[in-house]
Amino acid sequence: MRNQFTSKAFIVIACVLGSMSASAQDDDDEAASVKVGKDGNVRVKAPGATIETRGGSARVRGGGVDIQADGAAARDDDDAAETSSQSEGSLELVDSDRTVKHDCGEGGKVEIVGSSNQVILTGNCEYIEVTGSENKVSAHTVRRIETTGSDNSVVWKHGPQKGKKPRISNTGTNNRISQAR
Repeated sequence: MRNQFTSKAFIVIACVLGSMSASAQDDDDEAASVKVGKDGNVRVKAPGATIETRGGSARVRGGGVDIQADGAAARDDDDAAETSSQSEGSLELVDSDRTVKHDCGEGGKVEIVGSSNQVILTGNCEYIEVTGSENKVSAHTVRRIETTGSDNSVVWKHGPQKGKKPRISNTGTNNRISQAR
């Protein structure tokens, strides 16, 4: 399963490189390139954009964006995905129609971007941020919840301390945030 995820990552890199190569034809100064090191590290570079992989991390830079993912382990199935980050219990899910189980540990941060995801969170989450539509999230313990988008549902069991509710911000439309009964 890990190989399927890795293969898909290289397909994405190839697609990005293809689009960058097309734009590179307009910019005569710098051509697109791919370098694979002896240690397996990969660097894809084109005018205005760079993609690098080193060990268990990946970094994408360009167009004013700098995104880095460290130590993520993912299983990619057609019916369900289990995604967990080994970085202090944090999770970033950018996808749709996925079912994910994740342990926040002690203070993990969770960001969900997409639609129609079902996410089950255990442990103590520092915050949960949900962007998109029709996501369903259940959390055991959470300190802060933020929702944007529409028709998202977040159900929490415990606040940060006994008897305290999490801090809630709901700037979207028709989102439901409630305590589990």
